[in-house]
Amino acid sequence: MGTLREDFNNPQRVPKVVMHVTLTDATSMKALGDANWLPTMAWFFEQVGDAVTQQGGTICKYLNDGVEATFPVDLAAEAINSGIQVQERIVEAQRDNTYRCNCSIGIATGRVVEFNSGAYTDYVGAVVDRSARLAYAANAGAIFVDEATVGASNMMRVFSNYGNVINREGGQYLSPLEELPAAGFPERISYHEILWAAQPFSVRASEVTKIGDMPIPDRSPAPKPLQRREWLRGTVSRWDDERGNGFLSTSTGTYFLHRSHLAAGISRIDVGTTVFFLGEEAHGAGRHPRAVCALPVGAELSVRIDKIRTAFGFHRLADSRNFGRELFLDLGRGAESRFQLGQQVRVRVTENQEGPVGAVIVPEQQALSA
Repeated sequence: MGTLREDFNNPQRVPKVVMHVTLTDATSMKALGDANWLPTMAWFFEQVGDAVTQQGGTICKYLNDGVEATFPVDLAAEAINSGIQVQERIVEAQRDNTYRCNCSIGIATGRVVEFNSGAYTDYVGAVVDRSARLAYAANAGAIFVDEATVGASNMMRVFSNYGNVINREGGQYLSPLEELPAAGFPERISYHEILWAAQPFSVRASEVTKIGDMPIPDRSPAPKPLQRREWLRGTVSRWDDERGNGFLSTSTGTYFLHRSHLAAGISRIDVGTTVFFLGEEAHGAGRHPRAVCALPVGAELSVRIDKIRTAFGFHRLADSRNFGRELFLDLGRGAESRFQLGQQVRVRVTENQEGPVGAVIVPEQQALSA
């Protein structure tokens, strides 16, 4: 390699695995003052540097909110392991209350342009951009890897502490293939999340909005018709607004709930809230079963009347993934003469011995349960 101009005029493209590690709370952390954030930043840089070098990688550069590192392509699995080690060390530090920070990690593989900055070897190119894009899209705790990284990895060499406990191995560390909109890229970025912990961490809330705004070809099969299933009743024992997920406690066990499985019209829930939901199997061994079509008691929402009887009706309730069943509507006496099929009404969620009830909020009308 020569001068910067020589390196760019005669680019040397070399295959690399590029890992981008970004502090998801860097700005808020710095607002706490130098005495707080500088020691934390130093510790964070040390942990990333140690994890990278242990796995055969090289720190490329330190950034204002993170670190960029590279690995030889034949160490793609080790690059993933270094990311897992970083996340595990952060969890351990938080548990011990020694340092508090969070990071997200993006890993991409391909040919990059190598150049000499005068002080160190650096890299530019679409692969570098892709690793950063994945890191900034990922939620705190998440590790996103592109398809090329998975293709270059011997996944049987990937491991995490939690994965070892439940005997997770190989492809079991990979989430289903997902996509991100990517400004400046000709196509959307396909990626897998590395399932290093008990639950996935998913994308940041801002990315959910972007994805929702993008026109996406519908490759999914036609939704299955709603089937009548038994309601389960639980209490929100934990909820993380940033990650958009949490857990429901029931008399028979714990269920994992993601915000995409909140019933249509519900935007948030709080710890301690009673929730009716439908149960689904866990995504893989050693993980909690899933709660879908979750409906919190006390919530108010607008629904459409899909069936009318003498004093009650039904609404076809579903979440964004089309899991659902009919919600009983308490319409009051003379419902058939006062309401029409397809009419939108405002209801408050209550409950009876059968499950959730949508009680119409119309003060001057007498409800069935009155």
